[in-house]
Amino acid sequence: MPDDAADLSARAIHAEDFAVARAIVDGWFDRPVGLVMHRLFFEELGPSGVWLGDDGAPAGFLLGLASEADPELAYVHFHAVDPAWRRRGVGARLYREFGDRMHERGRTRVRALAPLWNTASQRFHESLGFVGTESPGHVGPGQDRIVYERALPITSP
Repeated sequence: MPDDAADLSARAIHAEDFAVARAIVDGWFDRPVGLVMHRLFFEELGPSGVWLGDDGAPAGFLLGLASEADPELAYVHFHAVDPAWRRRGVGARLYREFGDRMHERGRTRVRALAPLWNTASQRFHESLGFVGTESPGHVGPGQDRIVYERALPITSP
């Protein structure tokens, strides 16, 4: 697939993006996922996040942060790509943009999670050079995750 994402504008997340993202994201996934998009990621942590596209509906966005517990770690909480933009480089561009911002702030590693059932997410993270470790009960009883991590910056796809 071509890397159409190279032509998209990238910017930090703004507080006003919350309403737009919340209105579209459940439809992008065909299931409720918007509740994990806490308003604080837009209002308080927005400069760490990435919005790809214009100021209207985005092609994709990423919510992340610089860890307060580990000064070398950046953490991706959530990323979403419009179905019309999938497999066109948007997800990888979101991660590269976020990784570059975090690397400029002194972070040397980035971490992200994937549910065991989500093989598409697993393949995506592995394609970017992440290495995963299964973590039983990571987000609660019966809520196993794969914890992915890799060095920054992200230079692959």
